[in-house]
Amino acid sequence: MHRVLFQIGSFSVYSYGVCIALAFLICTLLIRRDCIRDEIPFDKVLDCFLWVLIGGIVGGRLLFVCTTYKYFLQFPLKIFAIRDGGMAFQGSLIAGVVVGAIACWRKKISFAQSADLIAPYIALGQAIGRVGCFLNGCCYGKVARSGFGVMFPGDVCMRIPVQAYTAIGLLCIYLVLLRVRDSKLFKGSTILMYMIIYSGFRFFIEFFRGDNLSLICGIRLPQIISVIVFIISVICFMIFLGKKRLKNDRTEI
Repeated sequence: MHRVLFQIGSFSVYSYGVCIALAFLICTLLIRRDCIRDEIPFDKVLDCFLWVLIGGIVGGRLLFVCTTYKYFLQFPLKIFAIRDGGMAFQGSLIAGVVVGAIACWRKKISFAQSADLIAPYIALGQAIGRVGCFLNGCCYGKVARSGFGVMFPGDVCMRIPVQAYTAIGLLCIYLVLLRVRDSKLFKGSTILMYMIIYSGFRFFIEFFRGDNLSLICGIRLPQIISVIVFIISVICFMIFLGKKRLKNDRTEI
């Protein structure tokens, strides 16, 4: 674990913050490349993307604070110490979608098209962010009873490197979504497929995490959210896919 990469005087540069910044830079450059290729106005997409980022940070931090409220009741000023780590991605996703839809409406651009464009890079950005989690020591796994494990400084046991496994899984999701986007099933297909795959993956990976408290019968809050998002996304995907097929059938007639 390398929580602090280096210091400039009394100012500490944290690995988590560096990874988040790196994820934003890489994804922005890739989105710009795709906008130029597909002749989409990058300036409008970038404006929406920035609003999504802001909404995502606020939503992610808010959900994290809510799920770990006992700590923040003791140290309320720590709520604003985002560079120390502590984001709940599902909060970021929900807030980002809402803010993104509003931003696209104001900019008069297609939300579905823009969401499809950036969907693979959401997964890529998450993968880079999980590397930051590993270096920061947050989002840690359960105690490793057997197999491969890592020892974080200050801990007394080997733990499952769930952050690293999550990063690898998200990188695979990124590659799958690139193929889905190229298939162009219908507008919104890529972002919906991201919701479906990520929700299923998140539900599974939560069984190996050791930082969240169980709620009911071993089911955690992120798993409950994952199930809800998964069901809604599958229903929407099937509805839109059915409409696209019906439209194609009418065209053939």
